[in-house]
Amino acid sequence: MIKIPLAIETVCGCLPSTIVDNLSICSEIAGADKAEALVKSTGFRYRHVVAPGMTIFDLALPAARKALDGVAPDEIGGVVAVTFSAPDRFPALSIRLHHALGLPATAAAFDISLACSGYPYGLFVAAQLASATGKRVLLIDGDVQTAHLDTSDINTLAVMSDAATATLIAPGGDMASFAFLTDGTGAETLRCSAWGKIRMDGFGVFRFVAGPVSAFLKEFLASVAVRPDVFVPHQANMYMVRQLAKSLGLEGCLRTSGERFANPGSCSVPLTLAASGGEGCALLAGFGAGLSAAVALVSLPPTMRRSIVEV
Repeated sequence: MIKIPLAIETVCGCLPSTIVDNLSICSEIAGADKAEALVKSTGFRYRHVVAPGMTIFDLALPAARKALDGVAPDEIGGVVAVTFSAPDRFPALSIRLHHALGLPATAAAFDISLACSGYPYGLFVAAQLASATGKRVLLIDGDVQTAHLDTSDINTLAVMSDAATATLIAPGGDMASFAFLTDGTGAETLRCSAWGKIRMDGFGVFRFVAGPVSAFLKEFLASVAVRPDVFVPHQANMYMVRQLAKSLGLEGCLRTSGERFANPGSCSVPLTLAASGGEGCALLAGFGAGLSAAVALVSLPPTMRRSIVEV
């Protein structure tokens, strides 16, 4: 476990305005019975998806502008972007955003290539950058996953959506606790080749979450000896996250957004924070592709600004 100061000031989300009905789309591909069973098992009836030609930049920029409302550019010490779906190999998504936002040349900008576990990693890195620079840091987390879906594979088609989030982090703050779990032997369980399609072994992911991830989070909670007020897990699958909350004894403080937004990747954690409210001690957990998991125990102040916009 690693402890560092962290102050979250703002969490903003951006969703594409196009909404698709999983029941309708999956019925056309696999028949009504299979579609109904899939929607029931995942808990995802509707998904927000980008219009043709839109990229993660088009979602991240409005979220970033919303998060920086009222903040002078010279108050920003860096931009960190967690994404696997940036439209270019380089320059980085963070550098594109840095320019569009008019940030000073002295502000750092770099990407972190991670999927499901990415948000706690992003918080960890951004908090250290804020501490080192003495300035606020903008953390972007988001993906356009639908650009990488095989439309004949309803097991991924019915799950993955598109979104971006922007979290504004200030230097200082309360101590936050972080821990990480990595198992590259499961790399083939959930993967996406460069500009290729997402391939997922759903049962393999479930076994990882029900086994190693559950044990990892139980060990983390025992080490911090604090019962969280809010539990926000990655919205991988509604049945899966509810079972995970039950195994941890955290059903009463579970926050979800998958019923509304499906699974937009690692940004499902901050998107849930923006959508569902909650304050106090929060347990944030990401898990999946890697195989990888990350957890953060953070303080959510009552003054934290939250918003969601659509484009």
